[in-house]
Amino acid sequence: MRAGFFSLCYRIARYTITYTVYFFQYLLSRPKDLETAVTCGDKALSTFRVFSPLFFDFNIPKEIETEVYGMKFPSPIVGASFKSELQILEIWFRMGLGGIILKTIMQEERDGNLRPRLQDAFFDGQKGLLNSMGLPGPGIDEFAIAIPKFSIWDYGRPLGISVGGDSREDYVDTVATLEQALCEKDSVYFYELNISCPNTKTGKSLSDNLQDLELVLQEVRQLTSNPVSVKVSPDQKDGDLKRIGEISKSNHKVIINAGNTTYKKSIDVGIESSHFSSVGGGLSGPVLFSRTLDVVKLFSGFNIPIMATGGISTINHVAALQEAGATLFGMATALVFDPYCIPKINRNL
Repeated sequence: MRAGFFSLCYRIARYTITYTVYFFQYLLSRPKDLETAVTCGDKALSTFRVFSPLFFDFNIPKEIETEVYGMKFPSPIVGASFKSELQILEIWFRMGLGGIILKTIMQEERDGNLRPRLQDAFFDGQKGLLNSMGLPGPGIDEFAIAIPKFSIWDYGRPLGISVGGDSREDYVDTVATLEQALCEKDSVYFYELNISCPNTKTGKSLSDNLQDLELVLQEVRQLTSNPVSVKVSPDQKDGDLKRIGEISKSNHKVIINAGNTTYKKSIDVGIESSHFSSVGGGLSGPVLFSRTLDVVKLFSGFNIPIMATGGISTINHVAALQEAGATLFGMATALVFDPYCIPKINRNL
Protein backbone atom coordinates (compact mmCIF):
# COMPACT_ATOMS: atom_id res chain seq x y z
CA MET A 1 0.00 0.00 0.00
CA ARG A 2 2.85 2.39 0.88
CA ALA A 3 4.62 1.56 -2.39
CA GLY A 4 1.42 2.18 -4.35
CA PHE A 5 0.85 5.58 -2.74
CA PHE A 6 4.41 6.78 -3.30
CA SER A 7 4.34 5.35 -6.82
CA LEU A 8 1.41 7.65 -7.62
CA CYS A 9 3.17 10.62 -5.99
CA TYR A 10 6.37 9.91 -7.93
CA ARG A 11 4.61 9.68 -11.28
CA ILE A 12 2.74 12.94 -10.65
CA ALA A 13 5.97 14.66 -9.60
CA ARG A 14 7.85 13.32 -12.64
CA TYR A 15 5.13 14.54 -14.99
CA THR A 16 5.05 17.96 -13.33
CA ILE A 17 8.84 18.42 -13.38
CA THR A 18 9.15 17.22 -16.98
CA TYR A 19 6.51 19.51 -18.42
CA THR A 20 7.63 22.47 -16.33
CA VAL A 21 11.09 22.07 -17.82
CA TYR A 22 9.59 21.73 -21.31
CA PHE A 23 7.58 24.92 -20.75
CA PHE A 24 10.66 26.98 -19.87
CA GLN A 25 12.63 25.45 -22.73
CA TYR A 26 9.84 26.57 -25.06
CA LEU A 27 9.81 30.09 -23.58
CA LEU A 28 13.56 30.35 -24.07
CA SER A 29 13.32 28.97 -27.64
CA ARG A 30 15.47 25.99 -26.74
CA PRO A 31 14.93 22.47 -28.07
CA LYS A 32 13.01 20.10 -25.84
CA ASP A 33 15.55 18.15 -23.76
CA LEU A 34 14.44 15.39 -21.38
CA GLU A 35 17.94 15.12 -19.93
CA THR A 36 17.46 18.45 -18.14
CA ALA A 37 14.20 17.21 -16.64
CA VAL A 38 15.85 13.95 -15.49
CA THR A 39 18.67 15.91 -13.82
CA CYS A 40 16.16 18.14 -12.02
CA GLY A 41 14.14 15.11 -10.98
CA ASP A 42 17.21 13.31 -9.63
CA LYS A 43 18.13 16.35 -7.55
CA ALA A 44 14.59 16.59 -6.21
CA LEU A 45 14.56 12.88 -5.35
CA SER A 46 17.92 13.16 -3.60
CA THR A 47 16.61 15.94 -1.34
CA PHE A 48 14.15 13.45 0.16
CA ARG A 49 16.97 11.16 1.33
CA VAL A 50 16.63 12.73 4.77
CA PHE A 51 13.24 10.97 4.92
CA SER A 52 14.69 7.69 3.58
CA PRO A 53 13.00 5.31 6.06
CA LEU A 54 9.58 6.56 5.01
CA PHE A 55 10.04 7.12 1.27
CA PHE A 56 12.69 4.62 0.22
CA ASP A 57 13.22 1.77 2.71
CA PHE A 58 11.39 -1.44 1.76
CA ASN A 59 12.06 -4.95 3.00
CA ILE A 60 13.09 -7.65 0.54
CA PRO A 61 11.39 -11.01 1.17
CA LYS A 62 14.10 -13.47 2.24
CA GLU A 63 12.73 -16.30 0.10
CA ILE A 64 13.45 -14.51 -3.21
CA GLU A 65 17.25 -14.47 -2.77
CA THR A 66 18.93 -15.70 -5.95
CA GLU A 67 22.45 -17.11 -6.27
CA VAL A 68 24.51 -17.04 -9.47
CA TYR A 69 28.10 -18.31 -9.46
CA GLY A 70 28.28 -17.80 -5.70
CA MET A 71 26.98 -14.22 -5.90
CA LYS A 72 23.94 -13.78 -3.67
CA PHE A 73 21.32 -11.34 -4.96
CA PRO A 74 18.74 -10.57 -2.21
CA SER A 75 16.30 -9.96 -5.09
CA PRO A 76 16.66 -11.14 -8.70
CA ILE A 77 15.76 -7.60 -9.84
CA VAL A 78 18.93 -5.81 -10.99
CA GLY A 79 19.47 -2.21 -12.07
CA ALA A 80 20.67 -2.32 -15.68
CA SER A 81 23.66 -0.28 -16.80
CA PHE A 82 22.69 3.31 -17.56
CA LYS A 83 22.95 5.42 -14.41
CA SER A 84 26.04 6.84 -12.69
CA GLU A 85 24.63 9.10 -9.93
CA LEU A 86 25.51 7.25 -6.72
CA GLN A 87 22.77 8.89 -4.65
CA ILE A 88 20.12 7.55 -7.04
CA LEU A 89 21.70 4.09 -7.13
CA GLU A 90 21.68 4.07 -3.33
CA ILE A 91 17.98 4.97 -3.28
CA TRP A 92 17.23 2.07 -5.63
CA PHE A 93 19.17 -0.30 -3.38
CA ARG A 94 17.08 0.89 -0.43
CA MET A 95 13.93 0.26 -2.46
CA GLY A 96 15.00 -3.34 -2.96
CA LEU A 97 17.22 -3.94 -5.97
CA GLY A 98 19.26 -7.11 -5.57
CA GLY A 99 22.20 -5.72 -7.53
CA ILE A 100 23.20 -2.89 -9.84
CA ILE A 101 25.30 -2.69 -12.99
CA LEU A 102 27.26 0.54 -13.19
CA LYS A 103 27.22 2.74 -16.28
CA THR A 104 29.57 1.56 -19.05
CA ILE A 105 33.13 2.76 -18.63
CA MET A 106 35.45 3.39 -21.59
CA GLN A 107 39.21 3.87 -21.82
CA GLU A 108 39.13 7.62 -22.49
CA GLU A 109 37.07 10.40 -20.94
CA ARG A 110 34.00 11.09 -23.07
CA ASP A 111 31.57 14.01 -23.26
CA GLY A 112 29.12 11.94 -25.25
CA ASN A 113 27.01 13.14 -28.14
CA LEU A 114 25.61 16.63 -28.48
CA ARG A 115 22.37 17.41 -26.69
CA PRO A 116 19.47 16.85 -26.90
CA ARG A 117 20.24 13.13 -26.76
CA LEU A 118 17.50 11.76 -24.49
CA GLN A 119 13.76 12.04 -25.14
CA ASP A 120 10.44 10.41 -24.38
CA ALA A 121 9.46 8.23 -27.33
CA PHE A 122 6.39 6.38 -28.57
CA PHE A 123 6.43 3.25 -30.73
CA ASP A 124 3.57 0.84 -31.45
CA GLY A 125 1.44 2.81 -29.00
CA GLN A 126 3.88 2.26 -26.12
CA LYS A 127 5.94 4.86 -24.30
CA GLY A 128 9.68 4.46 -23.91
CA LEU A 129 12.92 6.42 -24.07
CA LEU A 130 15.18 7.13 -27.02
CA ASN A 131 18.79 7.84 -26.15
CA SER A 132 21.93 8.61 -28.07
CA MET A 133 24.01 9.53 -25.04
CA GLY A 134 27.32 8.40 -26.56
CA LEU A 135 28.62 6.85 -23.31
CA PRO A 136 29.70 10.02 -21.48
CA GLY A 137 32.00 9.24 -18.60
CA PRO A 138 35.28 9.96 -16.81
CA GLY A 139 37.53 7.38 -18.49
CA ILE A 140 39.12 4.36 -16.82
CA ASP A 141 42.00 6.12 -15.04
CA GLU A 142 39.74 8.44 -13.03
CA PHE A 143 37.10 5.75 -12.58
CA ALA A 144 39.63 3.25 -11.20
CA ILE A 145 40.61 5.72 -8.48
CA ALA A 146 36.99 6.43 -7.54
CA ILE A 147 35.32 3.01 -7.63
CA PRO A 148 36.90 1.47 -4.49
CA LYS A 149 35.42 4.36 -2.48
CA PHE A 150 31.84 4.10 -3.81
CA SER A 151 29.34 4.15 -0.94
CA ILE A 152 27.09 1.58 -2.61
CA TRP A 153 29.60 -1.19 -1.79
CA ASP A 154 28.33 -0.86 1.80
CA TYR A 155 25.05 -2.56 0.85
CA GLY A 156 26.90 -5.83 0.33
CA ARG A 157 25.08 -6.63 -2.90
CA PRO A 158 26.67 -7.65 -6.19
CA LEU A 159 27.86 -4.79 -8.38
CA GLY A 160 28.29 -5.20 -12.11
CA ILE A 161 31.01 -3.17 -13.80
CA SER A 162 30.07 -2.53 -17.42
CA VAL A 163 33.04 -2.30 -19.78
CA GLY A 164 33.03 -0.91 -23.32
CA GLY A 165 35.73 -0.27 -25.86
CA ASP A 166 36.76 0.83 -29.33
CA SER A 167 38.82 -2.34 -29.76
CA ARG A 168 39.45 -5.78 -28.31
CA GLU A 169 42.48 -4.40 -26.46
CA ASP A 170 40.36 -1.72 -24.78
CA TYR A 171 38.15 -4.29 -23.08
CA VAL A 172 41.09 -6.31 -21.81
CA ASP A 173 43.10 -3.30 -20.64
CA THR A 174 40.07 -1.84 -18.81
CA VAL A 175 39.42 -5.08 -16.94
CA ALA A 176 43.13 -5.33 -16.04
CA THR A 177 43.10 -1.78 -14.64
CA LEU A 178 39.95 -2.48 -12.60
CA GLU A 179 41.34 -5.74 -11.22
CA GLN A 180 44.34 -3.86 -9.94
CA ALA A 181 42.16 -1.10 -8.46
CA LEU A 182 39.90 -3.60 -6.67
CA CYS A 183 42.53 -6.16 -5.63
CA GLU A 184 42.12 -5.26 -1.93
CA LYS A 185 38.34 -4.88 -2.11
CA ASP A 186 36.57 -7.70 -0.27
CA SER A 187 33.30 -7.24 -2.12
CA VAL A 188 31.17 -9.13 -4.63
CA TYR A 189 31.33 -7.87 -8.19
CA PHE A 190 31.22 -9.08 -11.77
CA TYR A 191 32.11 -7.62 -15.15
CA GLU A 192 29.72 -6.94 -17.97
CA LEU A 193 31.10 -6.77 -21.51
CA ASN A 194 28.94 -4.27 -23.35
CA ILE A 195 29.53 -5.77 -26.78
CA SER A 196 26.33 -4.39 -28.31
CA CYS A 197 26.75 -0.64 -27.96
CA PRO A 198 27.72 1.18 -31.22
CA ASN A 199 28.89 4.33 -29.43
CA THR A 200 32.46 3.82 -30.62
CA LYS A 201 34.79 5.72 -32.92
CA THR A 202 33.99 3.38 -35.81
CA GLY A 203 30.29 2.95 -35.12
CA LYS A 204 30.83 -0.80 -34.81
CA SER A 205 30.68 -2.99 -31.73
CA LEU A 206 32.44 -6.12 -30.54
CA SER A 207 29.40 -8.15 -31.55
CA ASP A 208 30.25 -7.38 -35.19
CA ASN A 209 33.32 -9.61 -34.86
CA LEU A 210 32.55 -12.71 -32.84
CA GLN A 211 36.12 -13.98 -33.17
CA ASP A 212 37.25 -10.90 -31.24
CA LEU A 213 34.57 -11.58 -28.62
CA GLU A 214 35.92 -15.08 -28.16
CA LEU A 215 39.44 -13.74 -27.72
CA VAL A 216 38.30 -11.07 -25.26
CA LEU A 217 36.50 -13.62 -23.09
CA GLN A 218 39.54 -15.88 -23.07
CA GLU A 219 41.87 -13.02 -22.08
CA VAL A 220 39.49 -11.65 -19.45
CA ARG A 221 39.16 -15.12 -17.93
CA GLN A 222 42.92 -15.14 -17.45
CA LEU A 223 42.73 -11.78 -15.61
CA THR A 224 39.92 -12.48 -13.18
CA SER A 225 37.97 -15.28 -11.54
CA ASN A 226 34.93 -13.02 -11.17
CA PRO A 227 31.86 -13.82 -13.27
CA VAL A 228 31.52 -12.09 -16.64
CA SER A 229 28.25 -11.04 -18.25
CA VAL A 230 27.97 -10.67 -22.03
CA LYS A 231 25.41 -8.03 -23.00
CA VAL A 232 23.84 -8.74 -26.39
CA SER A 233 21.62 -6.66 -28.67
CA PRO A 234 17.99 -7.47 -29.55
CA ASP A 235 18.85 -6.30 -33.08
CA GLN A 236 21.37 -9.12 -33.57
CA LYS A 237 20.39 -11.98 -35.86
CA ASP A 238 19.43 -15.22 -34.12
CA GLY A 239 22.30 -17.06 -35.81
CA ASP A 240 24.83 -14.66 -34.30
CA LEU A 241 23.15 -14.90 -30.91
CA LYS A 242 23.45 -18.68 -30.99
CA ARG A 243 27.14 -18.34 -31.80
CA ILE A 244 27.52 -15.96 -28.83
CA GLY A 245 25.81 -18.62 -26.70
CA GLU A 246 28.33 -21.23 -27.85
CA ILE A 247 31.27 -18.91 -27.14
CA SER A 248 29.89 -18.05 -23.71
CA LYS A 249 29.23 -21.66 -22.76
CA SER A 250 32.80 -22.62 -23.58
CA ASN A 251 34.12 -20.14 -20.99
CA HIS A 252 33.98 -20.28 -17.19
CA LYS A 253 31.43 -18.28 -15.15
CA VAL A 254 29.70 -16.45 -18.00
CA ILE A 255 26.25 -14.86 -17.80
CA ILE A 256 24.23 -13.80 -20.85
CA ASN A 257 22.52 -10.43 -20.52
CA ALA A 258 19.68 -10.44 -23.04
CA GLY A 259 19.73 -7.62 -23.97
CA ASN A 260 20.01 -3.91 -24.78
CA THR A 261 18.13 -1.10 -26.50
CA THR A 262 16.92 -1.45 -30.10
CA TYR A 263 17.96 1.06 -32.75
CA LYS A 264 15.26 3.41 -34.06
CA LYS A 265 15.33 6.65 -36.02
CA SER A 266 13.98 9.62 -34.08
CA ILE A 267 11.29 10.31 -36.69
CA ASP A 268 9.98 6.74 -36.25
CA VAL A 269 9.28 7.27 -32.53
CA GLY A 270 7.56 10.65 -32.71
CA ILE A 271 10.56 12.90 -32.06
CA GLU A 272 11.18 15.93 -34.25
CA SER A 273 14.67 16.05 -35.76
CA SER A 274 15.26 19.46 -34.13
CA HIS A 275 14.78 17.81 -30.73
CA PHE A 276 17.38 15.06 -31.22
CA SER A 277 21.01 15.60 -32.17
CA SER A 278 21.45 12.22 -33.90
CA VAL A 279 19.50 10.53 -36.66
CA GLY A 280 18.53 7.78 -34.27
CA GLY A 281 19.36 6.07 -31.02
CA GLY A 282 18.55 3.22 -28.68
CA LEU A 283 14.86 2.74 -27.89
CA SER A 284 14.05 1.25 -24.48
CA GLY A 285 10.81 0.49 -22.69
CA PRO A 286 7.90 -1.97 -22.85
CA VAL A 287 8.10 -2.32 -26.65
CA LEU A 288 11.26 -4.43 -26.13
CA PHE A 289 9.59 -7.10 -24.01
CA SER A 290 8.49 -9.52 -26.73
CA ARG A 291 11.97 -9.57 -28.27
CA THR A 292 13.56 -9.98 -24.83
CA LEU A 293 11.34 -13.01 -24.25
CA ASP A 294 12.36 -14.51 -27.60
CA VAL A 295 16.07 -13.97 -26.91
CA VAL A 296 15.80 -15.55 -23.45
CA LYS A 297 14.14 -18.60 -24.99
CA LEU A 298 16.93 -18.77 -27.58
CA PHE A 299 19.66 -18.79 -24.91
CA SER A 300 17.81 -21.09 -22.49
CA GLY A 301 19.15 -24.15 -24.27
CA PHE A 302 22.78 -23.31 -23.48
CA ASN A 303 22.47 -24.07 -19.77
CA ILE A 304 24.13 -20.83 -18.62
CA PRO A 305 22.62 -18.15 -16.36
CA ILE A 306 20.53 -15.54 -18.20
CA MET A 307 19.79 -12.00 -17.13
CA ALA A 308 16.76 -10.71 -19.03
CA THR A 309 16.89 -6.98 -19.78
CA GLY A 310 14.49 -5.01 -21.94
CA GLY A 311 10.89 -3.92 -21.39
CA ILE A 312 10.49 -5.28 -17.85
CA SER A 313 8.24 -3.30 -15.53
CA THR A 314 5.72 -5.69 -13.93
CA ILE A 315 5.55 -8.98 -12.06
CA ASN A 316 3.89 -10.53 -15.14
CA HIS A 317 6.96 -9.67 -17.22
CA VAL A 318 9.24 -11.25 -14.64
CA ALA A 319 7.08 -14.37 -14.36
CA ALA A 320 7.06 -14.91 -18.14
CA LEU A 321 10.82 -14.47 -18.41
CA GLN A 322 11.45 -16.71 -15.42
CA GLU A 323 9.38 -19.45 -17.04
CA ALA A 324 11.37 -18.96 -20.27
CA GLY A 325 14.65 -19.57 -18.44
CA ALA A 326 15.90 -16.24 -17.02
CA THR A 327 17.40 -16.09 -13.53
CA LEU A 328 18.02 -12.33 -13.12
CA PHE A 329 15.97 -9.43 -14.43
CA GLY A 330 17.53 -6.12 -15.45
CA MET A 331 15.51 -2.92 -15.33
CA ALA A 332 16.33 0.56 -16.61
CA THR A 333 13.53 2.60 -18.19
CA ALA A 334 11.02 1.31 -15.64
CA LEU A 335 13.21 2.75 -12.87
CA VAL A 336 13.07 6.16 -14.56
CA PHE A 337 9.31 6.05 -15.02
CA ASP A 338 8.53 4.62 -11.57
CA PRO A 339 11.18 3.07 -9.26
CA TYR A 340 8.43 1.98 -6.86
CA CYS A 341 7.93 -0.94 -9.24
CA ILE A 342 10.88 -2.50 -7.35
CA PRO A 343 9.09 -3.14 -4.02
CA LYS A 344 5.88 -4.02 -5.90
CA ILE A 345 7.61 -6.78 -7.88
CA ASN A 346 9.61 -8.02 -4.87
CA ARG A 347 6.41 -8.34 -2.86
CA ASN A 348 4.77 -10.49 -5.56
CA LEU A 349 7.72 -12.72 -6.47
